[in-house]
Amino acid sequence: MTLRHPSQDGSAPDAASSNAEDPRDADEVGPTDWPLPSGLPIGAAAGGRAQGQLLDATKQMQETQMSFNLQYLQLQAQMQHENRSYTAVSSIMRTKRGTVRNSISNVR
Repeated sequence: MTLRHPSQDGSAPDAASSNAEDPRDADEVGPTDWPLPSGLPIGAAAGGRAQGQLLDATKQMQETQMSFNLQYLQLQAQMQHENRSYTAVSSIMRTKRGTVRNSISNVR
């Protein structure tokens, strides 16, 4: 037995008629198998909605990951700048200390 949505066969089932069956009572077809007026089964529409939500969630995760990656790269750049500054100051102080030590040893 094949059940059809009323919009597909052109006739609406009469509630008073005794031969109209509730699709939920049928063993062969579940309520999610009934097609929507667009022609898609209800299950397919729900699956499409779920796929759309999954796609949106995936896009949002990718955008968040890109944001984190950008923040991480900015942090790396800042740390490299601080490392170069520390190295430059350290080198200058080492040179100054060596110059002072040599000057003191030359005075003796």
